[in-house]
Amino acid sequence: MANSQLYQLTQTSFRSFSHLDWEGNIATDLADNIPMIYWPDRRWCLEANIFIQRLYKQGLSRKNGGGTLTTYAAQLSHLIRFCFKNKIDFHDLMDNHFTLFIKTLSGEKKKDGTNQAVRGPNAVRAIGKVCLDFLSAVGDFYGDANFIGPTGRILASKKTHIIQNTRRSSKPIIREYWHHNAFPTADSYKSRLPVSTENVRQLREVIQHASSSVYLKKRRYVLITLLEITGARRFEVAHLTVQSVLGAEQMEYPMLKVLTGKKGGNNEEFRLIPVLRADLNILLEFVRKNRAPLIKRTCGARNDNGILLVNERTGQGLRPNTITQEISLLRLAAGIRGDLSPHLFRHAFVTNLFIALIEREKIETADDFRRALLDGEALKREVREWTGHTRLESLEPYIHIAFALRASTQSVINQAHVSRLLESVRAKFLVLKAENTAQLSSNDNLASLESFLNAALADISHIKRLADS
Repeated sequence: MANSQLYQLTQTSFRSFSHLDWEGNIATDLADNIPMIYWPDRRWCLEANIFIQRLYKQGLSRKNGGGTLTTYAAQLSHLIRFCFKNKIDFHDLMDNHFTLFIKTLSGEKKKDGTNQAVRGPNAVRAIGKVCLDFLSAVGDFYGDANFIGPTGRILASKKTHIIQNTRRSSKPIIREYWHHNAFPTADSYKSRLPVSTENVRQLREVIQHASSSVYLKKRRYVLITLLEITGARRFEVAHLTVQSVLGAEQMEYPMLKVLTGKKGGNNEEFRLIPVLRADLNILLEFVRKNRAPLIKRTCGARNDNGILLVNERTGQGLRPNTITQEISLLRLAAGIRGDLSPHLFRHAFVTNLFIALIEREKIETADDFRRALLDGEALKREVREWTGHTRLESLEPYIHIAFALRASTQSVINQAHVSRLLESVRAKFLVLKAENTAQLSSNDNLASLESFLNAALADISHIKRLADS
């Protein structure tokens, strides 16, 4: 199936009808970042847009370039292409049509000669569930109660899924979803290993030769540092602000204020993530020596949106996709084989956090750790604050990896802090090397190094206090 995008997001000024007030005036709601869906021949797709409008009214997230609504639109696009290609209206679909659709999704191969499937069983199931939900709405739209169901023209059944919640409320979340017998068997979860220290080192070392300017070198060093020390999602890194960095500088034990991106609805929620002063020193220097001059010669202070990582030409914040592209470019330049994405930094961060918590709380088994997450309010708050997770099932892969790695690790908490500090030292010298290419004075570099070493000494003192406590 073709991969051309079949939707376009509404602009920031777009408003949607809400209601008529008592005087007959039309009231509207802000409705930016809503995907407007069309057929491959660019005709308006009525049923799909009614479905998306319903989800919008339910409050599904529009963050991060459309959020959950965009995910639904992308998944619906597969069914829209299928119906368009086969000249079938949605309401005319039969069970054999839907079965063929699912088999087509499962059978599609990559065009790189590897004969690998484009998507795995779990991805096919996810698309199928959304499409059945959409077709149920189509049946409602046409008043056809027999369109989809156990005895419908499309044979599907409703199932429930229970999600354990790590929030204060002990009530689990119960979700309903559609199931069809054509769905492939769910693949067991295959956890991707966290990014390795060696791969991070390779990424850092290739920056010097793979970057066209000092600013780009410094921004890439900062990007890798942020991915390492925050465990943030790419959306969260893309929205980190200068004010967050400057605010951390004023704290006795510095913490970065990070926007939590993967939350239901469209409300903003932040968390505070502790960072080493040595790492903060690198961020502060980037803000003052590299970002500030760039803003002055591009968009200007009046048009500065305050985002930390900005485009070299425009001074505007990087998009989340750009962060993925940056890591991909550096991976290729370093000759690293296999998968290496921003999210694997998050895997490493959360896994190391869990190992540290397991050691600190003297937890012996994975089951004990799960119970501690469900029952221990302090531990739940700590995990939510550091990682932004609320669902226990989302943490399962990290729990498994953490216990596997812990078996061969001693004094993990202190080792993790010291290792992080040593990586900061390595990163700092690479940053200074980048600055030397711009022929900055040796006094500038000496002052920069002195500031960094003072920050590192403060970190060492804090680590010693942790070890002695």
